Amino acid sequence: MTKKREFDKDYFLWERFKKGDNKAFFSIYDKFFDTLFNYGLHFSRDKDLIKDCIHDLFLDLYKYREKLSEIDNIRFYLLRSLRRLIHKEKSRKISALRGEQILMQNDIPQMAFEDNLIAIETESENNRVLGEVMKVLSDRQREGLLLKYEQNLSYKEIAYILGISVESARTSVYRALKDLRKALKKKGFSMQVLFIFLRNRNLIL
Repeated sequence: MTKKREFDKDYFLWERFKKGDNKAFFSIYDKFFDTLFNYGLHFSRDKDLIKDCIHDLFLDLYKYREKLSEIDNIRFYLLRSLRRLIHKEKSRKISALRGEQILMQNDIPQMAFEDNLIAIETESENNRVLGEVMKVLSDRQREGLLLKYEQNLSYKEIAYILGISVESARTSVYRALKDLRKALKKKGFSMQVLFIFLRNRNLIL
């Protein structure tokens, strides 16, 4: 299926949902729940929080469906919306903490990208090293790689989700790969380590 046909399919499915078609609503939910959940894991280890945010997202969509704008890519619209909800919920929880709890919580909101890498195969030396070098990247660089190579989004879509320009999105991903190459080289590893990881995740660099 071409990208244009995918967009057309999303457009008509979204329009049916907006007009009150419950079957279309549940089709969207079933189609994108797993993608949203896996994406949410990169922002929080709290699986219940992620599920609550996804459910809140769909409740809001259903409640305000008649006021929603036209879209031609449901997936990245939902990814952007979930990202905002998770950050909002985490900020709310952090602001409610006091004293020592705040200090402890401040260490939590780090993206779990490198932890997820290591978890794929904890006994693998390559994954261990890759997990370590991922820490040299900023949160935005890690998220850019995630959106580009796991979600297969375009730079335009990445820019929309992150709230930056297309050129900034492209530069962020390029610099992330450059920093990874440099960090891997210092540890005596080549970029093949990264290629292996991407291949194992059925991704293409």
